[in-house]
Amino acid sequence: MTTTERLARFEAAQEVLGFLMAVRAEWIYIESKKAQPEASKIAQWVAEQDAFFEIEDGLRFDDQDGIEQVITTYGPVARRIFEAR
Repeated sequence: MTTTERLARFEAAQEVLGFLMAVRAEWIYIESKKAQPEASKIAQWVAEQDAFFEIEDGLRFDDQDGIEQVITTYGPVARRIFEAR
């Protein structure tokens, strides 16, 4: 794999995680505006956001296996959410 291809995969993994964090932020905002927000949902989404941040923060350009794991694991999840919008 060329450096350009590796960089594209690295950026794809970052984009997937960034999208998933942004979606959680949107869900948290929407839930918090309800008359009776469910604190457990908000807490779950905050925890998921934090987990995605930690994964993204730990990504390294030279860790191709980690990059591919992010894309394989979270890419389909992000796609389903995106397509449902």
